[in-house]
Amino acid sequence: MKTLLPNQPNYMIWKCLIADDEPPAVKIIEKYISRVDELQLVGTCQNAFEVIRFLKTESVNLIFLDIHMPKLSGIGLINSISEPPKIIFTTAYKEYASNAFEMDAIDYLIKPIPFERFLKAVNKLPRYRLSSPNKEEASNQNGFLYFRVNRKMVKVFLADILYIESVKDYIKIFRLNQPELLIRQSIAVVEAMLPSTSFVRVHRSFIVSLSRVTAFTSRDVEIDNLEIPVGRLYSQSLRKLRNHQ
Repeated sequence: MKTLLPNQPNYMIWKCLIADDEPPAVKIIEKYISRVDELQLVGTCQNAFEVIRFLKTESVNLIFLDIHMPKLSGIGLINSISEPPKIIFTTAYKEYASNAFEMDAIDYLIKPIPFERFLKAVNKLPRYRLSSPNKEEASNQNGFLYFRVNRKMVKVFLADILYIESVKDYIKIFRLNQPELLIRQSIAVVEAMLPSTSFVRVHRSFIVSLSRVTAFTSRDVEIDNLEIPVGRLYSQSLRKLRNHQ
C-alpha cells in the first residue's frame, strides 16, 4: 500500500480517473498509478458520458484519457467540459497528438505504454499546491523524481544531485554523500525531466546542479574539487551559470 505523505500539507495529491473502454489498458494504468505516491485512483469509466456523470459527484484533478471511446471521443469529452481536470491522453493513435497539446494536455502517451514513459508524464505535474506560501522553497528542498534501478523505483531528491553523466546507453547520477546510481536512460530524456531553473546541461555527457557549482571557466565547471568539461556547443550554458552566481 502506498504512502500518501500526510505530514506534507502542501504536497499535491493527484486524484486520478481512468477513462478507457479497454480493460487490459485500464489494468496497466491502475498498476502504474499504484506505484507513485502522489497519485490516488478514485475511479474508472468506460465512456465519456460516465466521465461526465462521475465529475458531477467526485473530486478529480487528473484524467488518464483514451481518445477512441464509444459514443463520444476523449477530445470531444474535453471540448464539452467548461473546466476540465488536467489530462494525460493514453491512446494507440499518434495522429491526434497536435490536437491534444492544443488542449493543454500534460502529455500524450502511445499504447503500449512503458512505465518509464508513464513516469516521465507524471513528472511533468506540479508537486506542490499553488496556494503554498513557500512553494519555491519547498520545491527546491523536497522536489524529487523516480528512476528505475535494478527493478526498483528509486526516489531521487533534486537537492541531493551534484551532477549527471551519460555513459553510452546509461546515465550515472552522482548525489551528495550517497552512492551513485546507474540508470538505463538517455541524458536527453533526463534533461527534459529536470527543472531548467536548477539544472543545466554543460556538455553532451554532463548535466550539473546550478546550486552545486563552486567555480567555472569557459572550459570547465567545478563542483567541489571535480572539474566537468563545458562542451563547445553548450557555451550558452555559462550565461545561466553567471546569472545563478
